[in-house]
Parts: sequence; C-alpha cells; structure tokens
Amino acid sequence: MSAWLAQTPALVTALALLVIPGLPAGLMLRGVSAVVRLGASIGVSLGIVAASSLVAPLLGMRWSLLPVGIVSAVVWAVAAILRLFGRRSAVIAHVRTGLGVWLAIAAAFIGWVVILMVGIGSPDDPSQLYDGLFHLNAVEFVAATGDASPLHMTMVLPGHSTSFYPTLWHALTSLVLPVAGDVVAATNVVTIAVIALIWPVALAAVTRVVFPSRPDAAIWAPLVGFAFSVFPLGFLNWGVLYPNLIGTVLIPILIAAVLLAFAPAVSWPERTLRILVALAVAAGTGLGHPSALLGGLVLLLPFALWRAWEVARRGGTATRVAVGAGVVVGFVAFVALWSKANVTTHEWLPTQTIAQATGEVIFLSPVGRSTGLLLGLLVLLGIWRVCRDRLWWVLSSYLVSVVLYIASAWLPVLPLRSFLVGIWYDDTTRVAALLAIWGLPLAALGMTLVVDRLRALWRAGRRVTAVILIAVVAVLAATHLLAVRNDLRYMRDVSYRFDSASQGLSPDEAALFERLETELPEDALVIGDPLTGAGLLFAYTGHDVVFPHVTGRYGADAALLARTLVEGDAAVCDAIENLGVTHALDFGDTVLFQNHYTTYDGLHHLGESSILTEVDRVGDAALYEVTGCD
Repeated sequence: MSAWLAQTPALVTALALLVIPGLPAGLMLRGVSAVVRLGASIGVSLGIVAASSLVAPLLGMRWSLLPVGIVSAVVWAVAAILRLFGRRSAVIAHVRTGLGVWLAIAAAFIGWVVILMVGIGSPDDPSQLYDGLFHLNAVEFVAATGDASPLHMTMVLPGHSTSFYPTLWHALTSLVLPVAGDVVAATNVVTIAVIALIWPVALAAVTRVVFPSRPDAAIWAPLVGFAFSVFPLGFLNWGVLYPNLIGTVLIPILIAAVLLAFAPAVSWPERTLRILVALAVAAGTGLGHPSALLGGLVLLLPFALWRAWEVARRGGTATRVAVGAGVVVGFVAFVALWSKANVTTHEWLPTQTIAQATGEVIFLSPVGRSTGLLLGLLVLLGIWRVCRDRLWWVLSSYLVSVVLYIASAWLPVLPLRSFLVGIWYDDTTRVAALLAIWGLPLAALGMTLVVDRLRALWRAGRRVTAVILIAVVAVLAATHLLAVRNDLRYMRDVSYRFDSASQGLSPDEAALFERLETELPEDALVIGDPLTGAGLLFAYTGHDVVFPHVTGRYGADAALLARTLVEGDAAVCDAIENLGVTHALDFGDTVLFQNHYTTYDGLHHLGESSILTEVDRVGDAALYEVTGCD
C-alpha cells in the first residue's frame, strides 16, 4: 500500500489532466446537469490532449504540458465567446444533479481504485501480456522523441518518417511520467484514473441525458458497471488493450454529447458550443482508438435516423427530399468509412452457437465469463420501460450492439462477419464491450423500477415483502462477485504477475535493467527476444533495442539476427555491423506469448555463442557484449 500512496501525486496529476483542460468548456454548457458537464469536460480534455499531440510537431514543440495549455487556451476562448453570445438568448432552466449521483460516482471511484490496486498488485508491476510490450515501450518512445503525434508513431518501423497509430493513451501517460517516475508506474496510475473516473462519470452522464424523466437512473449507472465483467477489467486481461480502453470509456460521453448537440429548442450559440464539444469528444475517442469512434457512430445510427424522420415528418416536401438525400449520402459515406477502416485478420474465429451467444446477451455476461443473475434481469426491466415510453431508437441502438456481438461470437459466414466486426480485428472481446454502452444504462433504468416498487411496498405497509425483495436483489447482485474474483485472480496470476514465474518480465530481469541504465553506454543498441521481456529494456532505461515489439518492419539484418545470432558466423557479424548492435540480452526461454509471427530462436542460449561475452548477470538474466566480430 505504501507504494501506491507514493503515487498519489501521479494519480492527482492524471485526474487533473482528465478534467481541467476541458472544464471551462464543460461548465459553459447550459441546460444540462452537473454530471453531464463533468462528462463533457472529460471528453473535451481528452480531445484537447489528442489535438495537442497533432499540433505540437507542427509548431516545432516537444511534447509536454505546453502544447496542451496552448490548445486549451484556444478552446476556452471559443467557449467563452459562445457563452457571451448565448447570454442574449432565452434563459435555459437549470438541471439539478442530486447528491445521490455524486455519492454513487464517489463509491464507484473508490471501488474501482481498490479493485485495480489489488489486481495490479504494485505500481511497479508491468503488464505481462502481448500488447503490453508495445504500449510500455511506446510511452517511452513518446518521452524520448518528444513527439506524441499519432502520425509519427514509428517505433516499430525504423527508418520511416510517418506512420499512423492512435497515441492518445501514450500521450496522456507520458505527461504523467515525470511525476510517476517510470513508465510502468505511470501506465498503472493512468489505468486507474481512466477506469475509476471516466467510466462511472460516462455511464452516469449518458444515462442522465437519455432518460431525463428518470434522474435516479444516473445514480445506479456507475454502480451496475461493476457487474459487467468484459469491460473494463477484461481489457486488462486480454491484450492488454490500453488504446481500446480509453477509446471505449469515451463512447457514452460521445453519445451524450451528440444527443445534446441535436436537442431541440437550443439557441445557435449554445448549439454551436454543443457541436464543438461533440467534435472534441469524437476526436478524443477516435485518437483513443478508431474502432471506438466507429463503434460510437454505429450505435448512434438509430438516433440519427429517428431525428431525420422527425424533421422530415414535420417539414414540407422540400425538407423531406433534402433529409432523404442526406440520409442516403450519409449512409453510403458511413458504409464506405466502415469498409475502409476494416482491419480484419481472421485470427479470431467464431467459437459459439447462436444459442450460447444469445444466452450471454440475455445475462449480459459475454465471452464465456462467469454469469451473474441480476444484470440481465435489470436490462430486461429497462427494455420494458423503454418500450412503454416508446423510445424505439434506444432499443434499436442496443440491438445494434447485440447484433454485432452475436455476429462476432457465432456468425459462420466469415466474409459477412468480417465486414461487420472487422474494425475490431474480428475480436469478440473488443466487440463485447459495446454491449455495456447501452446495457448498463438500461440496467440502471431497470434498477429504478425495482427501487420504485420497493418504495411502494414500504409505503403500503408491506414491509416484510419489501425486505424479502431487497434480500433477493442482494443475493442476485452477489452472484456477480464471482466474475470480479475471476478477473482479479487472472490479473494477479497472469496479467500482472511479477515474480520468478512471470510469463514475461521477472524481478531478476527488471533488476538487471536497473543496473544497465547506468552501465550501458548511451550509444548502445541491444538485441534480445522481445517475447521474453528483453524488449522492455527500452521502457525501463531508454536504451535503444532492436526489437521494441514482436511485430514490425525491422529489416533483413534484424530478421537474420533474430534467427541466427547465436551461430556467430560471418553473415551474423555483417548484420551486427550494419545495424550497430553492441549488446545482447538472454532472458531464457519463458515467453509471454506463443510466437507465430517472427522466429527469435537465434536469440536464445547466447552463452554458447563465440562472438558474445557475458558482462553482467542477475539470476538467469544475462547481458552479453559483442566482442567477436572485429
């Protein structure tokens, strides 16, 4: 616990970065509740960070708080001007946020902080999963190059001047890095901040906007989030999916912002501000991960069609023709964008029957997770209420996520399946997270019906019945603890395990990194099998490595060394000279992922090589210097 307490300044920094840049714009929104303003502030903040990462290289500035401050100042000025013009418009009624919402968000925040601290273990425990290697090194790459632009993430493409990769996560984490002290701690702190703050606020905000006549639903939305296993904890146990995580938590805020932008009876300054807020949130969502933005847009399609229908129904012939043409053009453009963004790999194939996939949707426990018994019932109650209120677009939007999940989990027609879910790499886990976007607000709505019934029973004097119902709900809620326990167990035993049995980096290897930070010369270039954790030398020390990730385009010389370095023949020495390799790491044969891309067999058993001399060792982790290629 003392290690986590020492990271309190870093956590405060991360939370400040998530709120302060966009706070003035959020506060200037009128006619919305305070929790919606907070959600908008967070969305705009991440949009500002994303935009700043693009602007900084254009201004010749290194990545730091300065470009964030410059972009923030511009956003604040625009928001202030629009608010000034908006004062002349009609007064908009104040929308109150009850104390219950803030207490629920505070409880959810504390709950997620505790869960994540227990699951991660220590701020210095790195993710031991395949993608963790890339993301930890990418944060160091941003810090070392001073460039967080998504157009310049060339870490795995040596020699390239441009390459697109969504870098919002890495840009944000690199800003926390100076306070946290190292890449691993900064990453873990940002993980806690993103999940514990954004996810509860996002759920409360979208629920408040979508169900304005049921304000109490916003109280339950942050709390029912603990019952959905796949997201966010599942993203820490699969991947690890940091960019998808930060993009997906923003989807509810994006939906809320779009709904506010298209609300009726709003003055032009206020509508302009709301549109700009929605665009900022969209920028943050898209540069968090493009699949998250497209996921948010596809969930908004029913709302867009409903609004188009309302406008056409109330307008004349010319309006209907214009709306019809706009719908057709917009739909064609969306399908084209959807197809262009497809990154299908056919690596993950459907594994379930349609009955299994449908059952998981009904219980809202997708991807083979432990099935809790309360959440699905609450969703059904919420659907019933939505149908009674004739909010058909809400039901349709939820059905979109259901169709996408069933297609991913079951659909045997692979070309059609890949068209539908290819933007998520055909990965059912990523697709499953979309079920939470509407499923949890519907569950929160259902919980308000349960509470209303309890109040009615209590007031009617049927208190024994009320107590029995409370007990039943509590027991059903407790069934979801099994999934939380399973996630925590996997985090401790696999994802963040940091001991001699770790599947990636071990304490001995990290201890060797600590020594090498000062022992290696500044111009050292180190090679090692990235799957053993050797590639994390870059994240831990800043010293260059040949393979910062498993996949990439490292060139023919690097590929030759990966296969045959240990042989030490003339071709190996030529490749070493061409690349400038000075040292090699051998971390044994334990790998974090079964390699099926590039062969690194030549980077093992390096003590047998005639061209390498051992210069340092901690346990089984050894550093060798190239000495036999003169």
